[in-house]
Amino acid sequence: MAEDARTNSSLLGRLLEEISWEGNRVRLYRRGGLGMENVLTTEVLSPLSYLPRQHFLGEVLRSAHGAEAAMAAVITEIEDAEIFILPPELTLQPGALNVQPDAVIESTGVYVLVEAKRIRRASFQPEQLAREYLTVLREAGDRVPALLLILGAPPPVTVKQHGLRDIRDAISERLPWLLTRTGADEDVEELVEQIPQVVSWITWAEIDEIVRRQVAGFEVDDPSVRHSVERLAAALSSAIQVHS
Repeated sequence: MAEDARTNSSLLGRLLEEISWEGNRVRLYRRGGLGMENVLTTEVLSPLSYLPRQHFLGEVLRSAHGAEAAMAAVITEIEDAEIFILPPELTLQPGALNVQPDAVIESTGVYVLVEAKRIRRASFQPEQLAREYLTVLREAGDRVPALLLILGAPPPVTVKQHGLRDIRDAISERLPWLLTRTGADEDVEELVEQIPQVVSWITWAEIDEIVRRQVAGFEVDDPSVRHSVERLAAALSSAIQVHS
């Protein structure tokens, strides 16, 4: 019998695909994957994508720190944007380095790569931020690029083997190596100058606070719609609390 080539591309299917690559680490998903980045990302970004976007996701982006113009551009197109949670790997060309976003937000004029870290004891690989930064610039093409970091705590961030680092430094220090590794010819100084316009961050706690505030102020005449919004917001907040 021929192998079934179909793929379950639903959000749950993509989460299971991620887990299937964990090998012996799959034991960490006992107790419902508490603290695991991809579970937290799925349980928070999924309801956030379904809630009325201008009122909820738009406010989250508006409250993010840094890259204000890029975030404003995302908000103007957020209703029609496509949101991919746990999307397939991207390939950083030239050089064929793989980059695994936690989510991607795409619209006609904007491309956002989302990197979400766990709430407790999270760290970046030495070149991870530089890879993601360079990837979002290339994937955006003519669109506005943005790299949104969702963190367990405000910066500085922990980088393996380098300790606490400012986000800009964590990116700029690895860019020369990355450009050499991929055979790219971008100007390092120009790339570093763009970092404040591209990179933004927000914490899980801030997202929780924003959603709680926004649901309290959400007004709609239909009680059924109101209750649906409340249930989605409660599920989001509960996920952040349980993974904290």
